[in-house]
Amino acid sequence: MSARASLLTGATLFDLDPSEIETADRIGFLHVDKAAALGRLMAVDGQRDPIKVTKNRKGAARPWRLVTGMHRTHGAELEGIRVWAIEVSGKPEDLADLEASENLHRRPLAPIERAKFVHALAMAAQERLAREHGNLKQQQLAIKARWQRVKGGELRAEQALQEESDDTADKMSAVYGWQDSAADALALDKRTIRRALELFHLVVEPFPDLIEPLARHPVVGENGAQLKILADIRNEDQRRKVIEALLADDGLNAEDARINVGVSSPAGPAPQPHQKHVNAVVGNLDRLSASQQKRFLGEFVSALKTIEIKRQLRDILNEELGE
Repeated sequence: MSARASLLTGATLFDLDPSEIETADRIGFLHVDKAAALGRLMAVDGQRDPIKVTKNRKGAARPWRLVTGMHRTHGAELEGIRVWAIEVSGKPEDLADLEASENLHRRPLAPIERAKFVHALAMAAQERLAREHGNLKQQQLAIKARWQRVKGGELRAEQALQEESDDTADKMSAVYGWQDSAADALALDKRTIRRALELFHLVVEPFPDLIEPLARHPVVGENGAQLKILADIRNEDQRRKVIEALLADDGLNAEDARINVGVSSPAGPAPQPHQKHVNAVVGNLDRLSASQQKRFLGEFVSALKTIEIKRQLRDILNEELGE
């Protein structure tokens, strides 16, 4: 396979006023504190890495549109300084590909952002192959129809994900000429692709109004196992209720939010409400080391409400220790 020309071929460096750059419709999220920190560093030490922009459509309010470098652009705007840029040009899927792949390379991504970038990369590959073979519309309709069937209960999500992850991995390999080593470098093996697409289709895509606040949730937002609990809720309306419960309480985890709204787990009915307190006690004990548990053991026993409960604890310990 012949190498595709780089979007950076013949690129030149120039500086722009951030107000000239349209930054809407980004794949990733804007973290204002990060932008402010980058802007301060750029103002003091200079900008080490240029952003990438493309010429905007005719009649647009701003002459340039951002491709990569959202936080550097907003940081420069906050500091009132100009930002160094490189102009790139190409088809929309090429530019989306550049944004997604550069962000996957640049830094470790939290699960929700990784899901958005992997999906964008996958769609860029799908669209390029479809366009080359003249079946772009049919390809797009097939992808949409698959997930409509899941939503309508005609197809299991597990089957749709297996089909899509296999299809995506094959198309990425065909478009980018990836060998296993390149996929490993991006952490884009089939298992990772499947997880990212599952999170995108079942949590990110259905709830555009909730997903950015969910990504900032201190317990669930950057925890892949917690987000998997949300993805495993098959009913979309129930999934929304659980996410809304999380957003109403920064201290909840996904399991407790599910219990609070009475949503059954894939393994059976929702536990009783008191189970969340049991989970909290056991989970908090797990956070203590053995020496810490030993140090506070007297407080744990004192917290038990009756002599009968303490005797029952003694009996359980005797049985466990064989005494």
